[in-house]
Amino acid sequence: MPRRAVLAGGAAGLGLARPRRARAAEGGGRRVAVFGAGVAGLTAAHELAERGFEVTVHERRSVAGGKSRSLYVPHSGTGGRRGLPGEHGLRAVFGFYHNLPDTLRRIPLAGGGTVHGNLVAVDRVEFARAGGRRSVTLPLRPWTAALSDPGLLVRSLAGALEEAFALPPGETLFYARQLVILFTSCRERLFGQWEYVPWWDFIRAGRMSREYQQVLGGNVQLLQALRPATASSRTCGQGYEALLYDALGRGTDGPADAVLDGPTSEAWIDPWVDHLRALGVRFVFGSAVERLEPQRGRVAWAATRTARGGTERVDADWFVVAVPSDRAVRLWNPALRAADPRLAAMDGLQQTWCSGVQFFLRRPADVIAGHVAHVDSPWKLVSIDQSKLWRAPFERTWGDGLARESLSVVVSDWDTPGVLYGRPARQCTRAEVAREVWAQLRAHLGAAVLPDSSLHSWYLDEAISEGADGLRNDDPFLMNTTGSWDLRPEAVTAVGNLFLAGDWVRTYSNVDFATMETANEAGRRAAAGVLAAAGGADGAGVRTFKGYEAPEFALARAVDKERWRLGLPHLLDTGR
Repeated sequence: MPRRAVLAGGAAGLGLARPRRARAAEGGGRRVAVFGAGVAGLTAAHELAERGFEVTVHERRSVAGGKSRSLYVPHSGTGGRRGLPGEHGLRAVFGFYHNLPDTLRRIPLAGGGTVHGNLVAVDRVEFARAGGRRSVTLPLRPWTAALSDPGLLVRSLAGALEEAFALPPGETLFYARQLVILFTSCRERLFGQWEYVPWWDFIRAGRMSREYQQVLGGNVQLLQALRPATASSRTCGQGYEALLYDALGRGTDGPADAVLDGPTSEAWIDPWVDHLRALGVRFVFGSAVERLEPQRGRVAWAATRTARGGTERVDADWFVVAVPSDRAVRLWNPALRAADPRLAAMDGLQQTWCSGVQFFLRRPADVIAGHVAHVDSPWKLVSIDQSKLWRAPFERTWGDGLARESLSVVVSDWDTPGVLYGRPARQCTRAEVAREVWAQLRAHLGAAVLPDSSLHSWYLDEAISEGADGLRNDDPFLMNTTGSWDLRPEAVTAVGNLFLAGDWVRTYSNVDFATMETANEAGRRAAAGVLAAAGGADGAGVRTFKGYEAPEFALARAVDKERWRLGLPHLLDTGR
């Protein structure tokens, strides 16, 4: 927890008219204002409300859920059916998640049970190929290799990659060895060396075959929406290690891959909001935080912009900022930046685009009921025929009765030219993005699987809008680049009553790239900070879950720690 600093007097005016005072609840040190109703903000509100704090959540939109909310096609529901549902991106709850499943188990459903019971296991994943190449469908958790033998692990990983993707044997062996280097590196080397090495350089992609570059160089963008040329090798390795444990069933909390049995808002977010309201949480929608006013080392009050364009003053004892990183940095005025240099460091963080397109089909498609990675797609597409896994019959529940399935696709690369128009997604219109994505899907799955006649309609993430200079994205998220760990703040700041929550806050469990799991952990850490600053109110701490560590790697990491101390490279890092 960083040492708190003291602000030197109040901040100068920042050009905002002094807001009118909103009615503030009496709290006696128990009032919390949470700005942002995404997973991080709702998690912080949940933990604090359970411990008796008076929580008010301010959200700039008219609904809760942030990037995890469902998106409904306007005016698409007829005959008593709900509007056609879509998502900002793909939804997956992996087995190595622990913080998020714990929260899901604590959200009751009106008919009994909890939201966690709405999860459905996915047992297969497909790597689809274009150009007539064979697609590969893999069962989840197929591994039997012993972690205690690094040589065996290298050969097992290399064999699986070679068999699945017909990669050159020498290249797969090298790639597998690089993964094992990351798995067996000590923490000091991970953060002192591999954090600063780009993934593309770490796996020597520039000198390998095109197939290696396409499949193994670009897979981080398929799996984690990271750019191979700039992504931190530590972050990538951490993600692949978690996936390996998932495949082995080690330290997991459920299936290797699970999805909700309905649209996210209906299966999770709406019951969560109902539960929080039952706990006393107050929601103010159409309320966007625009200013934090510091005085004597604390935030004295905040200003929000209302849906009608006015400003309101928000008084609280504790303030939790749970908005995206690109919006959070706009709140850091000179006084706050002077109080906590980590806030100023956030200026160096970068954002990326990773947004969804929904295709509504007139008839079921012959695709697996699981995630499909479209390996050769220039826009790095991953899709899932999500309605195959939903409990309610699609055509009787949503839309006009003619749409029978929802194929959800996430676009992770908005900067590479496409196959249809020869332009990056950013330079297309919304309609062109949809047509381009449809063409890339058909190139991988086949025109017979996705005939044009089966397409009922499409809906692109509403955060993507058209401007004179191309598309704009109202919902980018953190991109883990080399050295970005140094730029990310802790949940507890040096300002006495200011706390941070979001997937851009430092987290310490399994992975640290943008996921619902990291957002949930960050919300827990912010709530724990409030609780500690309030004197450990009610005595109960907020639990965060530690990621699994294979005991078989302990000795290798101990050896590497000594080699790091001596200035020596990792034992397997021969430089070849």
